[in-house]
Amino acid sequence: MTVIVVALAAALGAVAYVWPLLPLVVYPMRRWRGFWAALYCGALGAVGSVAFRDLHYMVGDFFAASVVTSALRALVEAAGLVEPVRSRRRER
Repeated sequence: MTVIVVALAAALGAVAYVWPLLPLVVYPMRRWRGFWAALYCGALGAVGSVAFRDLHYMVGDFFAASVVTSALRALVEAAGLVEPVRSRRRER
């Protein structure tokens, strides 16, 4: 039983530490898929930051950081700021 609890805690920690970077790397060449993925990651990050705010190793803070990176990605995708770079890359 202890092994299962330790494995679940390690998995939660790994997900929490990677989650803020996920909105920045998912669907890098797709504008609207990246936008919706950023919104999805931000919503789950908001829920995770509230649910895990009292855990050790600041797990909730990493989920809260994902809300910021998700909002940044959603704004950039909605404004279309990366489209010139994507079109140049597609032409190559």
